[in-house]
Amino acid sequence: MMTRGFGMGFFGRNPFDKDARIKFKEEWNKMSDSEKLEFMNKRMEGFDNREDCFSVEAIDARCEKWMKMSAEEKQAFVDERKKAFENKMHAMHSHFGFGQ
Repeated sequence: MMTRGFGMGFFGRNPFDKDARIKFKEEWNKMSDSEKLEFMNKRMEGFDNREDCFSVEAIDARCEKWMKMSAEEKQAFVDERKKAFENKMHAMHSHFGFGQ
């Protein structure tokens, strides 16, 4: 299981998509206690290694991965980010009462 799965948003670990939350809860409930512990340990490791995401090596790896993607894969990636951004903005506007 990937620690960044479950359709989590571009802006962090807040799953603001209702379907993603439901999917996460279903997956979580199916896990054994040891799987849950392993999942959370991987998440905590990710928090601890946060500074590594801006190293030259990490940036090079992401660029290399991007360059290997097909045009369709790149478009799907961009579309996913746009949708996540739109959902987050909609959620913020609803929460803070903008546009009402």
